Amino acid sequence: MIQVSNLSKSYGEKRAIQNLNFTLEKGEVVGLLGLNGAGKTTTIRILTGYLIPTAGDAKINGKSIFDEPLEAKKKIGYLPESPPLYEEMNVRDYLIFVARIKAVPQEIFQQEIERVLSKTGITEVQDHVIGQLSLGFRKRVGIAQALVGNPDVIIMDEPISGLDPKQIIEIRNLIKDLAGEHTVLISSHILAEIYKTCDKFLFIQDGRLKKTYSLLELEDEMEKLSGLEITLSGKSKEDIESYLKSNLDSESKIEFQEEDRNGCTFLINVMNEKDFKKKIFSSLASQNLTLEYLKKQEISLEEIFMNRF
Repeated sequence: MIQVSNLSKSYGEKRAIQNLNFTLEKGEVVGLLGLNGAGKTTTIRILTGYLIPTAGDAKINGKSIFDEPLEAKKKIGYLPESPPLYEEMNVRDYLIFVARIKAVPQEIFQQEIERVLSKTGITEVQDHVIGQLSLGFRKRVGIAQALVGNPDVIIMDEPISGLDPKQIIEIRNLIKDLAGEHTVLISSHILAEIYKTCDKFLFIQDGRLKKTYSLLELEDEMEKLSGLEITLSGKSKEDIESYLKSNLDSESKIEFQEEDRNGCTFLINVMNEKDFKKKIFSSLASQNLTLEYLKKQEISLEEIFMNRF
C-alpha cells in the first residue's frame, strides 16, 4: 500500500532523512517512531506531497507521489500535528468544505459527511463552532477531515500530542477502529502510547531507518529492557538485597534506589519476571519481609534507542 524507496531529503548540507526504505501493507497500523529531530515529520510531509525529496520515490497503492501526485493524493488522508481547521466554521460546514475540495461525488456527498461524523464520534457537536471545541474534539474533527473520501491510507503526525489521558484513550480507540479498513501510519515520539495502538514499528534515528519491529518483537525488546521497582521492609538493606539476589538468575540485574521509612527500594531487570514474582510472593512471610510496593517500569523511546541502536 505504501512503498518507500531510497528516500532522502537535504536542506543545504543538512540531511533530514537518508535512504529510507520500507513497505506498509494494506490494513496495517504502523508507528513511525523517533526522538525529536529524527526526521519523522519530514518523512510524512514527503509521503503526503507537501515536500519534494532530494532523491528516491514513494508510491501509494502503486501511484508515485511525485510522478502521479493527483492520483496518489486521492488515496491519502492526512492529519498534521496541528489540524488544518477553520475555527470560525461549525463542524458540519467544515467537513462539507473538505468534501468539496476532495471532489466527493454528489450522489454520495451527504452520506459521506454522515459517515465520517459517525466514525469519529462527533455527530453530537456537528453544529458547534470548531474554535469552541475541546482539544480532543478538535483532534477528532482533524481525523474526520482525513477520512473524508474514504482514502486507502491515513497518515497522522503526533495525533495524541497535548491530549489528556481520557482523550488519549478515545483517540487510541478511534485509530484501532481504522485498522484493516485503512493502512494507517502514525508518527510519534511517545512510545508508551503508540505501542498500544500499532502492530508494526519503524524506528528512525538521525534520518535513517534503524530497525523495524512487529508488535511481538517490540514487546520482547521492552520486556528485556524493562525493570521491576520493588520496595520491601522488615530487614536491613543488606539483608533485603541478599534475599532478592537469591531469587534471581545469573543474567538478572539489581540496583539499589533508596531507603526511607517505607523500606528499601530496588530496581530489578529480571529475565523471567513471572517466576521471580512467584518466588517472592511465596517466601516473603517466612523471611519476615513485607512487600510495600511493586510496579513494572514503562520503557521510554529514549531507552530503546540508547540500548538497542
